[in-house]
Amino acid sequence: MIGVQLVPSSRFDISLKESLHVNPVTDPQRRQWPTLFGTSSAICGALMQIAEARHSSNLLTCLESIHGDGRSSLTTPSSTAYKTDRYGFNLIFNYKPSAIYHPATEADAAAAIQCAAAFNVAVAPRSGGHSYEAYCQGGKDGALVIDLDLLQRFELDSKTAIATVGAGTRLGPLFSRLWDVGKFLIPVGTCPSVGIGGHALGGGLGMTGRKYGMASDNVVGMRLITANGTILNVNATTQPDLFWALRGAGGGSFGLVTEFQIQAYKAPRKVTTVLINYPLSKYSEVLDAYADLAQTATDDLMAEMNLNAEGIEIQVNFLGPKRRAQSAVDSLYQRIGSRPSSIKLHEGTWLEAATQWGWMRGGTLEDPVLGDARYARGRSLVYRKAMSREEKNTIYRYLRQQPEGSSAAYIIVDIWGGKIDKPNSASAFDNHRGVVLGIEFISEWGNPTSKPGLTCPDCLTWSTNFARDMQAAYSSGPLEAYQNYIDRDLPKSLHAYYGKNLPRLRQIKKAIDPGNVFTFPQAIPLPDTTAS
Repeated sequence: MIGVQLVPSSRFDISLKESLHVNPVTDPQRRQWPTLFGTSSAICGALMQIAEARHSSNLLTCLESIHGDGRSSLTTPSSTAYKTDRYGFNLIFNYKPSAIYHPATEADAAAAIQCAAAFNVAVAPRSGGHSYEAYCQGGKDGALVIDLDLLQRFELDSKTAIATVGAGTRLGPLFSRLWDVGKFLIPVGTCPSVGIGGHALGGGLGMTGRKYGMASDNVVGMRLITANGTILNVNATTQPDLFWALRGAGGGSFGLVTEFQIQAYKAPRKVTTVLINYPLSKYSEVLDAYADLAQTATDDLMAEMNLNAEGIEIQVNFLGPKRRAQSAVDSLYQRIGSRPSSIKLHEGTWLEAATQWGWMRGGTLEDPVLGDARYARGRSLVYRKAMSREEKNTIYRYLRQQPEGSSAAYIIVDIWGGKIDKPNSASAFDNHRGVVLGIEFISEWGNPTSKPGLTCPDCLTWSTNFARDMQAAYSSGPLEAYQNYIDRDLPKSLHAYYGKNLPRLRQIKKAIDPGNVFTFPQAIPLPDTTAS
């Protein structure tokens, strides 16, 4: 029996310390309201306003009637800000949300969710806006986007090293904040502009994953707002089923996560980064050796391989001094059978390594969004063993056939293993334990100044055909893919992402969101619907 207890939180938290307000709102048409909630005695007033809002004539009127925290804001289709506020990382999607709401408190977020539920409007949480399919924009027209950019709380418990992180925090600023409070790290990804929300809820592969596991494995608690506005403290004790589901399958299907408690770790004194280059002619030998590395290397080593028509680059992040890193990569060269065409090693701090690996087009770790948006089509698969000759030949063929009009067409191959296969507790990510390699194949075009919705027909065809041929050649068993690189065209995608966990996830969905308020094209479906 699946049990999700819809018990209100012991604290309504009108005064959470989530007000760093990294991105102040300047558009006068993004509605601002006077502060109403000053103390916990305002709870009854907040609930009365929610009840009044639900009886409004339409969604926008309902949202406008939420007289909450003065920092909360609303962007509507008539707002000047709507032209840019509705877009996420991938500019090829041109969805038109009903509105974008930026809550500064959980109380305001809860009121907005109740407005959406009252008018049968889907809610789309947005942490960093990096969904490959723009599901943080709803994945279709008409959703209510709840952007968490104002929820920026950050604290670190010096005794437990557990960090409390607002769900609107991006990874770059999180790196800096952890470093500044005592040189800590959290095992998360390399892209500084990605939001912690969708990243940690879908797994969260990072450059220390083999040492500390996925980001989701290190989440020890969350704050979640349900479809009826209830605020829950979710952890292994209070809500065990929901806690299990959110860590790996929680990216917007069950409720709005506003805050995380994540286990942090003291960063090593020295971190060595290594850049290794091989010509594309060595492609087959390099890929085989790389897959072997995933199963034999020390957990201090994490690596990412980038392949394009120009050649092969392997980026190694080693949690230790240069001497040990050199020994670890020497074993890779021996497996390949030849030395690289170039090698660069740098011994420095963890923060230097995080900055080096950051996929930034302008900006800094603290403010990484500048120049981040792009036009792209990305897909992924994961493998439990080294690729077959047919799979490697397919990759090589598409690398040599660069699509016309593309500014970049490339493949990223990450090694998994290590602590990723030895989590501290069970979670919905467990169906991916034992994966050796994860790959992404991506085509990009245009630039952020191009017209929104710009398409590149040859780029899209390249991506579609590449995916089709890789899926046809797939040799690791039933098709399996990583949900954080979601792809609406993937056959039987929910089974590829969640495997045998899908039936349990659907029961938890029914218990927590029976009205299907939190929905998008590849959300966890209710049990009485058809799942693909």
